[in-house]
Amino acid sequence: MNATNSKIYAVIVAYLPDETTLTPLLQRFSDQVSRIVIVDNTPKNDDRLVQQLIRTQFALDQFAIVRLGDNLGIATALNVGIEIARSEGAEFVVLSDQDSLPAADMVPNLLAAYRTLTADGIRVGAVGPTFADLHTELTYPFQAHISGKFFYGHMRPVPEAPQIEAITLITSGTLIPLTVFDEVGTMREDFFIDHVDIEWCHRARAHGYRIYGTGWARMAQRMGDERLRVWYGRWHDESAYNPLRIYYRLRNFVALLRLDYIDWRWKTRNSLYWAKTIYAHTLFGKQKNKSLHMALKGIWHGLRGRMGRY
Repeated sequence: MNATNSKIYAVIVAYLPDETTLTPLLQRFSDQVSRIVIVDNTPKNDDRLVQQLIRTQFALDQFAIVRLGDNLGIATALNVGIEIARSEGAEFVVLSDQDSLPAADMVPNLLAAYRTLTADGIRVGAVGPTFADLHTELTYPFQAHISGKFFYGHMRPVPEAPQIEAITLITSGTLIPLTVFDEVGTMREDFFIDHVDIEWCHRARAHGYRIYGTGWARMAQRMGDERLRVWYGRWHDESAYNPLRIYYRLRNFVALLRLDYIDWRWKTRNSLYWAKTIYAHTLFGKQKNKSLHMALKGIWHGLRGRMGRY
């Protein structure tokens, strides 16, 4: 990877991967990173990942493949991949799920943003790309503290200000120096899935690191399962989630509310967001009653501290 001149490992979490989305992802990363670590949460009697890699005819020595034999969650899988990268002397990891598609120059541009920020004396914990949802075709801004806003606002990178100090980043596309994990720790495995990235970013910021989104790097991402049309005085497109994902998302959000290193203003603003999510899925979703049931169960389990796999 001569373009970046650094040892960067991609850590990709797979679960029942679809070849039409996994192959382009691997192709993009194979041209940008030193090594690709795939941690597979697919059950042990399903070997689709290995078969897909054989068919694609990639140079397999660029890959490290770990099959966990069961779905142990995205946090556990990320931690396994991070530890492999650490043991092999990587300087950075760039994290991803299987439903993402990085731009052809995403990784070197993430590294360029990181180097620009650290050259200014900033203690950078992570840098993430600007991303667009493949379902809604919306490009998302970054959550950021903005002067004059009591809670927080949203900012988009512009050519004259391409780096945005963000509150949180999503997992996919996030570039993290391995040394940061030594102080901050890795991902919370009891979250299993959803808000793993959010909790880690808040924890990194609590340790004095700063989190950035950059307009120099781009990535496409499938947010949710499909598009959901919701009425808020007029029609809006939102990402739809199945009832089990709604359970995890609500449960883990309640778990975030119990953490003292997360600002109460962030908690308040996001509580309103999740109230809207319940409204959207229980009135406009395909599985209204099931979604409401799982949302309430997620809130209850979050209050009780019942974490891990459902």
